Amino acid sequence: MKPTRIGLATLIGLGIGVFGAFCQFVGVFDTWSVALTDRFFLSHPADPKTIIVAIDDASLGRIGRWPWPRTVHADLVDRLSSYGVKAIGYDVNFPEPSDAGADTKLAAAVRRSGKVVMPIELDFTIENGRLAFQAGKITQPIAEIQSAAAASGFTNTPLDEDGISRRVPVSVRDSGGSVVNSLSYEVARLAGRAPDLSQVPTDKYGRFIINFPGAPGRNFRTVAASDVLQDRVDSSIFKDATVFIGATARNLQDYKNVATSRGEPMAGVEIHASIHDTLISGRWIRNVNAGLQAGLLLLVGVLLGLLVPRLRPRYSILGTLILWVGWLVAAFALFDRGYVLDIVWPTLVIFFAYAALLLERWLDVESQRRQLRSAFSRYVSGSVVESIMQNPEKLKLGGERRRMSVLFSDLRGFTTLSEGLSPEKLVEVLNTYLDEMTNIVFDEGGVLDKYIGDAVMAFWNAPFDQPDHAARSVRCAVRMRDRLKAMNAEGVFPKGIELKVGVGVNTGEMVVGNIGAETRYDYTVIGDSVNLASRTESLCKEYGVGIIVTQNTAVDLADAFHMRLLDQVAVKGKKEPIRLFEVLGLKGKVAEDELAFARRYEEALNQYFTRHFDEALQACDKLLTERPEAVSVIHLKERCEIYRQSPPPEGWDGTWVMTKK
Repeated sequence: MKPTRIGLATLIGLGIGVFGAFCQFVGVFDTWSVALTDRFFLSHPADPKTIIVAIDDASLGRIGRWPWPRTVHADLVDRLSSYGVKAIGYDVNFPEPSDAGADTKLAAAVRRSGKVVMPIELDFTIENGRLAFQAGKITQPIAEIQSAAAASGFTNTPLDEDGISRRVPVSVRDSGGSVVNSLSYEVARLAGRAPDLSQVPTDKYGRFIINFPGAPGRNFRTVAASDVLQDRVDSSIFKDATVFIGATARNLQDYKNVATSRGEPMAGVEIHASIHDTLISGRWIRNVNAGLQAGLLLLVGVLLGLLVPRLRPRYSILGTLILWVGWLVAAFALFDRGYVLDIVWPTLVIFFAYAALLLERWLDVESQRRQLRSAFSRYVSGSVVESIMQNPEKLKLGGERRRMSVLFSDLRGFTTLSEGLSPEKLVEVLNTYLDEMTNIVFDEGGVLDKYIGDAVMAFWNAPFDQPDHAARSVRCAVRMRDRLKAMNAEGVFPKGIELKVGVGVNTGEMVVGNIGAETRYDYTVIGDSVNLASRTESLCKEYGVGIIVTQNTAVDLADAFHMRLLDQVAVKGKKEPIRLFEVLGLKGKVAEDELAFARRYEEALNQYFTRHFDEALQACDKLLTERPEAVSVIHLKERCEIYRQSPPPEGWDGTWVMTKK
């Protein structure tokens, strides 16, 4: 390989690495990155001495509708304190006075306990690049209750841009220097388990990542508040425990999506318990240094630039895939150890670098092939060449939607047959066959799309309008079948070789045009209707017939052909049923016994569709006495026997779901 090409490839890889590093550094696609990192969370044991006392639906049913009288809260505080808890985080605010006696009773219970942390709701803002709060916008319990608490902490759990709570500040201050810690931190401090604030790894806004123990509702021991109030719990579980009290009842709507939600939101009180669990356990999650990640992206780009040009495509794509998978494994392993390694920009850098390097190599090879391209013009149908010559703009990429007919044909048993032929003889047989079939396609005004081994794909009604495109395609199928029979009879192929063909045709909306890249494209058709034609051809072997067309094609054929209804199926990959027809031949050119057999088969099929399985079985038996090898009849009989033993459900319309392509 030329040194200049290796140098160019290295520069391409480096350039894409630099671009990726810059975008990652400034935060492009950060939301995607954190969303993908959420998938790395694995369940781990939560602190066994952290308990949630839930104001759940059962408690509301027993104690009464919300809000409860503050005497109930006082009773709850007294009971928990008597159980010997170390701290109580109360995730219920009391910002307005209620009954004076009830307020006093709650304040007295909080004061007696000496272990209660009351909530504060702040209005966050950004000051000097960090989260702060506005002193004039604070929602907190009334002064009588607030002053009785052992401590207070904010309960805000800010959401990321995608509406998910992942990162929270442990401490915030206002413009005057006043500091408020989070409820979870104050609870941990009161219980004697809080880390030093300097030990908490925070981002530039002063937030740390919550290491959720698992999915919502499955991690912490949870006790209904009503069970505590009605003395229906084992009080020993609360000895030296840390308790969080809050709402889990759905109609109280204290729920947010978190990193481990997977579509199931988490109650606010459980989020506070998870924050507390992260603080006391020290299971920190840190982002890998941005400079280090940028350097790794540059290294990835350069590595691809050095390797891809030197390797064959099959090995280069394998090496690229290994590099990508290795990055994912490293990211997962690091996350398990508390470090977040971005996977979005590495994925994009690897993909785009590989694509760009592959394109660069392709362009180099293409420049060497330009002199050879004219030699292949004979493989393009004359209609396409003429259209392009008259309309050079068709050389541009693009397509149009048209109703068209598409044909697929395939030799039966050719793979097995080829094993007994030398490569030279195999090519000779195949060329002879394809030459005849291609001429028939062109005679019927079709466009030869491509050869797929021994298969032929052709379409009609493009690039020029052909109102009778369905009839042309089916007539082509009949001629292909009949010509192959004649070639077998004439001994065109080596002795002992008899070829059989299966043909499938479908009509419908599809996109036709020049499809591919700016420097390499094909004039072809794509769409669901094309896929259905391919599936239809595959069913020829399943039913033991030569030509199958769909109902989409059959409705456009008028009375030009003899056909029989073959079946109603849902092909693999499709839910909608479609009727299949076997084309017997052109009108007036099919033997009477063939037509009679087809009519009796359709009668048996109609008995099957109308759930008269016994009658259908009798008809099948009669047909099989005449033609024991009739595969379609054998299949119909087997289905009737199945449904006679186990009748289909109500609403069954006779559709048979195919499990093979």
